[in-house]
Amino acid sequence: MPHSRVRGDFSMDRRVKRHRFHQSCMTVIRVVLGPLVRRIYGFRIDRPAAVPEPFLVVANHVTAADPALLPQSFKQQMYFVASEHLMQKGLPSKLLRFVFDPIVRRKGDSAVAAVKEMLTCLKNGQNVCVFPEGTCSFDGTNSPMLPTIGRLAKTAGVTLVTYRFEGGYFTLPRWGRGIRRGSFRGHIVNTYAPEALKSMSVSEVNAAIVADLDENAYARQEQLHAVYKSKCRAEYLESAFFLCPACKRVGTIETRGDAIRCSCGLSGRLDEQYRLIDLPVSTLPEWDALALAWLKAHAADPDFSFADADAVLWKNDDAHRKKQLCAGPMRMTRDGFSVGDRAFALSDISDMELVRRNLLVFSTRDAHYQVSGRPSLNTRKYMLLYHILKGTES
Repeated sequence: MPHSRVRGDFSMDRRVKRHRFHQSCMTVIRVVLGPLVRRIYGFRIDRPAAVPEPFLVVANHVTAADPALLPQSFKQQMYFVASEHLMQKGLPSKLLRFVFDPIVRRKGDSAVAAVKEMLTCLKNGQNVCVFPEGTCSFDGTNSPMLPTIGRLAKTAGVTLVTYRFEGGYFTLPRWGRGIRRGSFRGHIVNTYAPEALKSMSVSEVNAAIVADLDENAYARQEQLHAVYKSKCRAEYLESAFFLCPACKRVGTIETRGDAIRCSCGLSGRLDEQYRLIDLPVSTLPEWDALALAWLKAHAADPDFSFADADAVLWKNDDAHRKKQLCAGPMRMTRDGFSVGDRAFALSDISDMELVRRNLLVFSTRDAHYQVSGRPSLNTRKYMLLYHILKGTES
C-alpha cells in the first residue's frame, strides 16, 4: 500500500477519534478569543448561526486571517483546507495540527488528495470549509474559482453554505504588512439544502457560488468610503505589481510609507481609501490589468525572460519539512526556470503557485519545491509568465 495512502488513513482515523476535542477547542476559541480577534481586525459579524450538519462552507479569500475570522459566524466546528506552508513552522504547526487538524493541500500540486479528504470528512458527518479561489486576492477582486467546486458540493450530498468577506482586502492586503482597520465584515450569503443541490447542474452550482462570493474591494469602497489608516500603507506593493505604469519597466518600483516611486521620475502615493494618486492608473485592478496585458504581449518574444538576484530554493518532503538546496540568481525563459545552480525545464513543472506574499511553490513529477527571497521580491511575475507560456492562465 502506498505510503501516502497510509498517512491519509491515519489522518482520518485521528480526526474521527479527536472530533469532540476539536469541537470543544473551536467553541472555547470562538467564545473566549473571538471578541479579541474581531477587535484586532475591526471585524464585524452577524449573530453566529447554526447550520444543518454536516455542511460545506465555501468562502471568498481576501486575507491570511480569514480562517481565524470565519468561524466567528458559526456555532459549529469545521475543518479548514489549509496550505502546506502552515505545516512548516515547527512548534506552531504542531499546535495547529493538534487543535484544529486542518486538511492540508500542497500548493503547486494536484488537489486530488485534499478533495478526497474533504469528502471523507463530510461523509463522516464532519463540517468542512474551503476557499475555492485557492489564494488570497492580489488586487481586491476575486481570483478564478476552482472549476471542480460545484461538482464537489453536489458529490458531498450535504448542506452548502456560501460566505462572503467584505472590506477585508484593504484591512490586510496580501502584499502589505500590518493591519489597517477600517470596514471589514463577514456573513453567510446563502444556504443550499442537499435536495436543492440535487436539482441543480454542476454549472448551476458553480454559477451560484461565483455570484454569492463576488467581491470587488473598490466597488465596495464606492458604497462605504471607509478610511484605512497605516504608516506603511504602500510598502511592498512592488512584490505584487512588477511593472511601472509610467515607463513600463520591470523591477523599478520602490515604496515607502504611502509613497510609490520609480527611477523614471514617477512619484505617487496610495491614499487612505486605496486610491492611487498621481499615477497613470487610479486603482490596483487597473494597474494589474495594465501589467498583465504588457506581459502577455512581451511573452511572445522568444528571447523574453525575467531575472532577479538572491533567491533561495527549498525542497519539501511528504512530512511538510523543507531543506535548502541552493541560493543565487533566479531566472525564467521560454524553456526553463532556474535558481542558483538548479535548473528545471518548464515542461517538467506541473504547476506553479504563490503562498503568502511572495513564496513561490512548484512541483515536478516526483518532487515539490519552494522559492523564497527578500520581502519586496516579486515572484508573482514568474508564476504569471509560467502560466502564459504553458497556456494555463486564467
